[in-house]
Amino acid sequence: MKTKLMIVVAASFLLFEINCSNQISVRSDYDRDVNLVIYKTYAWLPEKEIESKNNPLLYNELTDKRIRKAVELQFQAKGIPFDEENPDFRVHYHIIVENRSSVSPAPYGYYYSPYWTRSQMYVYQYQEGTLIIDLMDAKNNNLIWRGWATEVLNNRNLQLTEKEIAEAVYEILKEFPPKRR
Repeated sequence: MKTKLMIVVAASFLLFEINCSNQISVRSDYDRDVNLVIYKTYAWLPEKEIESKNNPLLYNELTDKRIRKAVELQFQAKGIPFDEENPDFRVHYHIIVENRSSVSPAPYGYYYSPYWTRSQMYVYQYQEGTLIIDLMDAKNNNLIWRGWATEVLNNRNLQLTEKEIAEAVYEILKEFPPKRR
């Protein structure tokens, strides 16, 4: 009976791992009073205006280079050129990693151990990473569009690969500019 319970627990954990890994959740929001189609050129927000990058595991030259390259490729594919001197909007990003937990009951309602008892609850700890890309009007620095991708980083190195970053940036910017409703 104990072996059966261990198999059920292991299967539950594996199912949780499969369901939570490599699923990117993407969302966006924008100022509906602004016609985003008029924004034709971009530049990066100057470093001094970006919030403190005090976590070297998240913010480093390699990650910065990968994110900038992925953003530039997406804008290039959309026909939005880089213009440092006279951009219509400025781009910057945030990286957030948070510790999360999930509570899950054992798959069966009751089990015998030497008495019939209620199901146990299992708590799974994991990390969730979010990449946020902000687009701001270059004239007044007002936020005009924000897109973000969130993914479970369970037991993974925080240094994402170029492919993973490119995929997240593609998914974030896929709907930019949004269709007017």
